[in-house]
Amino acid sequence: MKKIFIHGWSFSSKIWEDIYRSENSIFLDLPFHGKNKKKYSSPIIESFSQEVYELIEKQDQEVSLTGWSLGATVSVLTALKKPRNLKKLTLIGFSPKFKDKELGHNPVMVKAFMLALKIDFKDTVYNFRKTAAADFFKNIPVPEKEGSINLLKEFINMDITDRIEEIDLPVILIHGKKDKIINYKASIYSHKKIKNSELILTDCHHAPFLCKVL
Repeated sequence: MKKIFIHGWSFSSKIWEDIYRSENSIFLDLPFHGKNKKKYSSPIIESFSQEVYELIEKQDQEVSLTGWSLGATVSVLTALKKPRNLKKLTLIGFSPKFKDKELGHNPVMVKAFMLALKIDFKDTVYNFRKTAAADFFKNIPVPEKEGSINLLKEFINMDITDRIEEIDLPVILIHGKKDKIINYKASIYSHKKIKNSELILTDCHHAPFLCKVL
């Protein structure tokens, strides 16, 4: 089975290094992140999701798709397009509605974060990484400012709570109970909505795949 991975906002595909690296894996960079230097117009997330869909369609074998945070949202939107080869979905730190205290993050804090990005983009990104995954990850390039902010705005304003129950694939939801970026109740909510799903809660932060508890 081919494995495809999509990272979260402000990081890059390098976050998966030494964890899931295998010969039969594809590690994608979000728009304006890592090696993805393409020019995207709005809607960015939908355009990228279509690219992922087409990539899966081209595979000559079954595919599992793993998405983390914003990457998990892309993965859900891709799954809803029903690519024929997609057989399994793993969603890490997923939120169907980020601008929500229960299903994502406090809207007041989100607004303050977006302002901080405009004032000092680089340091704000590093502080975000520290909060999300307990490290600044300075070995991972900072994303392109304008494009990545526009991408984040789309994610913040996205609400797919009424669509996740359409997913008919086996889904594994993984969430850290110490997650300060996305409320872990978002995965509990999603687990109730997605019929064929398994919920794994860990004693970890927003990036549980980096913790020894998994």
